[in-house]
Amino acid sequence: MKMSGVVRRIDNLGRIVIPKEIRKTLRIQNGDNLEIFMDENDSIVLRKFSHIDRLKEISKTITETLTTKNESAFVTSNDLFVAGSGKYKKDLLDKQISNDLLKKISERKTILNNNGHINLTNDFNFHGAYLICPIIASGDALGLIVILSDNKIEESSLSVVKIISNFLAKHIEE
Repeated sequence: MKMSGVVRRIDNLGRIVIPKEIRKTLRIQNGDNLEIFMDENDSIVLRKFSHIDRLKEISKTITETLTTKNESAFVTSNDLFVAGSGKYKKDLLDKQISNDLLKKISERKTILNNNGHINLTNDFNFHGAYLICPIIASGDALGLIVILSDNKIEESSLSVVKIISNFLAKHIEE
């Protein structure tokens, strides 16, 4: 376990302040949900909560279904590439998403670019065709579906990805 060296006092209402440096590193914003639990050592653990993490298995199946010979498919949360399949799986899976993708989530727009460049993580840039579709559940933008391709992505893929995004959102809302 990493030690931060910061000590905080609990106030009368049982609150503690998470240091700004830690919030910045973990991308914890005002209004974010944190999961609180105890580990096997009886330590209290705070973890940024993600609805998408609960759908990891179904997301894995979806990305495997979407992947073709020349395409890779991924599902992200607001923090990580949660599930993925295809050529770039080892480069991206379980890695923190870039600020560019974080911005795409907040913009809530579906993007189909057949000849573009996008920064996917801090150390992985993609050149080629890509499709990005936000996952929006109960009014909250919770992640993305990302398709990367060496070839042109057809308009029909756009409809399929939007349907899958809605499917994941419905699962989260239940």
